[in-house]
Amino acid sequence: MRPGFILALLVTLLPTRAFAQDVRIGYWASGASAALGIVIADGKFMEAEGLRPHWVTVTKLAEVNRALIANSIDIALSGGTLPTLLLGAEHVPARIILANMIADANFVVPDSSPIRSMADLKGRKIGSTPPGSTMYALVGAILQKNYALAPTQFSQIPSGEEQLLTFMQRGDIDAAVMRTITLRALGPAAKVRILATVPDEWKRLIGANSPPVLGAATVNDSFEAAHPDTVEKFVLANIKASRWGAAHPDEVATMLAHDLQMAAPDAQALARTWSVTYFASLEESDITSLLRMADIFKADGSFFGDVPRDLFLTAPYDKAKAMLDKPP
Repeated sequence: MRPGFILALLVTLLPTRAFAQDVRIGYWASGASAALGIVIADGKFMEAEGLRPHWVTVTKLAEVNRALIANSIDIALSGGTLPTLLLGAEHVPARIILANMIADANFVVPDSSPIRSMADLKGRKIGSTPPGSTMYALVGAILQKNYALAPTQFSQIPSGEEQLLTFMQRGDIDAAVMRTITLRALGPAAKVRILATVPDEWKRLIGANSPPVLGAATVNDSFEAAHPDTVEKFVLANIKASRWGAAHPDEVATMLAHDLQMAAPDAQALARTWSVTYFASLEESDITSLLRMADIFKADGSFFGDVPRDLFLTAPYDKAKAMLDKPP
């Protein structure tokens, strides 16, 4: 047998993994980003695209972007919207390559409440997240822009979701902002009525069909310049994982219950609300959404400076989407 043929045969038989492209991916090992990381990692979506991911988890959300700045990771899987937009305002050499988490929540009131519309929230106390958070800023913007309520005409009372229901039942607050997963887990026992959803109200505010973004994937500029194909494959894996998660809630629930030690009902609730929590997109409407969020954060005093349009690198998403839509 000719030596050249033997070499060619050996190369053919070597595992694909031997030629996999290394990439260091960081994410916060808590909150909604943890579930996204678990599904992508356990489902081997990166490996399926020829990548060899080295997963790096951090204990605080802000540490994800710090790791990117320090070059400890190549890509942040899903950094918080505010710190990610801050990268652009501070001209950090990094780019947003994908929006992948939705700021999902609902404006709710007790079943017996006389409040019937969002306009009726004038002069009311609304349970929400702490000042400086994405949801706190979104709630204020929605009430001011969509319903012409001045900041002095409503109050946001920060607390955890577990306490919000109790506060409403006691009459300490009039309404609350609660996630769909929480309402799904509580079921009819919550005895609440939904006035509106934050995503729908946000789309109305910006005049574009894109949800408010809670998390975005970001790449180090130097890594993207050296490995553009790796970044494209990373984005493609995210899109596939997002679609798979929405279509396979039982498998997602099993992963979350095992890896995050979630109670089965909680894991199932998150899995069955996957499509209202996660997506994978960087369309022009998503960029519009993020830039409007930047304006709100800036007006809120969360940061100074402007977020430049070139913070958004759309080429990897466009190429990944084209690969996904290409017939086999």
